[in-house]
Amino acid sequence: MKYYRIDKNGNKTVVEKKKKSTAYKLQAAIKWMVCFAALFLVICGIGVLDKKIDGINLLSNISEKLEEITEGETEETSTEEETEAAEEETEDSGVLFTVCVDPGHGGIDRGNQDNGRDECDDNFNLALKLKAELEALNIGVVMTRTEDVKVFLEERVTIANNSGATYFISLHRNSGDGYGVESWINGSGTSEETQTYGQMIHDAIIAVGATRDRTLKTGSESDSNGGYYVLRNTNMPAVLIELGFMDYEEDNVLFDQNMDAYAKAIADAIYQCYQIYHGEDSESDNSTEDGAETTTEDATEDTEETAASVSSEVSYTGMTLNYEAIEDINSLDSDILNWSQGNKLDSSNIPTACSDYNSKYGGYNADFFVDSGQDKTLYLTFDETYEYGCTSDILSTLKEKGVQSVFFVTKTYAEENPDMVRQIIDEGHILGNLSSTYPTNGLPSETLSDQQNEIIENHEYIKENFGYNMYLFRFPEGKFSEQSLALANNCGYRSVFWSFSYLDYNVNSQPDENESLEKLVSKLHPGAIYLLHGQSRTNADILGDFISQAKAAGYSFASYADIAAKTIQ
Repeated sequence: MKYYRIDKNGNKTVVEKKKKSTAYKLQAAIKWMVCFAALFLVICGIGVLDKKIDGINLLSNISEKLEEITEGETEETSTEEETEAAEEETEDSGVLFTVCVDPGHGGIDRGNQDNGRDECDDNFNLALKLKAELEALNIGVVMTRTEDVKVFLEERVTIANNSGATYFISLHRNSGDGYGVESWINGSGTSEETQTYGQMIHDAIIAVGATRDRTLKTGSESDSNGGYYVLRNTNMPAVLIELGFMDYEEDNVLFDQNMDAYAKAIADAIYQCYQIYHGEDSESDNSTEDGAETTTEDATEDTEETAASVSSEVSYTGMTLNYEAIEDINSLDSDILNWSQGNKLDSSNIPTACSDYNSKYGGYNADFFVDSGQDKTLYLTFDETYEYGCTSDILSTLKEKGVQSVFFVTKTYAEENPDMVRQIIDEGHILGNLSSTYPTNGLPSETLSDQQNEIIENHEYIKENFGYNMYLFRFPEGKFSEQSLALANNCGYRSVFWSFSYLDYNVNSQPDENESLEKLVSKLHPGAIYLLHGQSRTNADILGDFISQAKAAGYSFASYADIAAKTIQ
């Protein structure tokens, strides 16, 4: 084939076109391969960014925007509908409070995937179960999506913030080189409540079961001081859960087997966190734990029974309770219940839940408060699972004020702190049984045989090493069942719960002393059982002032030995 070639002077030359050489073709092929490879890397990079940069799903955004252009759809209508639905759900004044539940991903955004399994489906299924558990606790629920649709991050935040929710929780599952459960809270400007909220939910999930505890983390994978979009921009305490890795089969098995238990554990943790932080300011019966002003009579003459008034036999050697055995405890309900006194109060400032549970479970010799009419007596109790240098100061204050307390100890604590246990006994206080190893999943999570061993092993150790017969039992974490109450009764124990507790056990985040003292005093009520933790520096520092203010309000500190002695058959 011939053609003209024109030079820069306009001269034409007839030339013949040569066939492309093999080298030329090879070069062209390599260039095209490089181009395709670069395009592939760009797409992969977007996929990585899809998970790493604040949860923004770039691929999904691109494809969604293309659909909007071709189909003429917009997301504004969807946002308005979701927000209106959220607002309607919060109008019910009968709920205690509201939680915004955010099932991650959805629609064209499938999230992580493995062997036909989509993250968005797992998130949504768990969210529905969590919704049911929360509603069973009379907690309102707003969902950021109620079907398998794509909801952008901005829309999720708008729904949450417009809902008036007290808490926000975003449900996800992980993938990659790892396994186990991790949780995330915002990395900067986080409140104590957010930290507690995240930790309580994370701990509750781990207690149900996980292949690995990857801990509660702050920020995001790319910035420990930052945070994921929904955590940074929601205006309430928020946590993001990564409940196992989808490409790790054991995580999938646990997720499927424990989905109901996870939902219940999360709901209970949210409820308990609310009780800690929001009861105090509540003026209605819809609040839980801390709140409502106390009503006390004018100060009266101190009628307190001190440790010295208790007989030496009870003070120094304990006692034996010969309760009538409960037959066929295997037939009793074994469902685990999580005790919390709540903040719904009667006219005497007594939590109504305490009265209800006394009526329901008192037959098993269990006390949620001491029902003694309007007798203004109090009962101090301390839980001791490990020593943090505060118990000596607590004992000194009790001795100075002439007040007797119950110290619930584990076998582990007694083994590690024998001198402290001996001092507790010698100074006339009651030693209570907090189980041998303090199972964090709750005593009822074990077999009946193992539950009995937890009680008896500690009992026998204390008796053999200190010559003391324990007779009061406290369930670790306040987790109990009807069956477990009967078992404690048959082991010769009276079960002691509480009608007051607060967040005092975290040694790295101790509550403010003035606020704590005000909280303790405001909760005074007849027959109150105060649960305090012996590792709390705040408790050690305010104990003397609390005793003085309680006395000034007309209350006396009684011995729990008297309560137990009255019930011996």
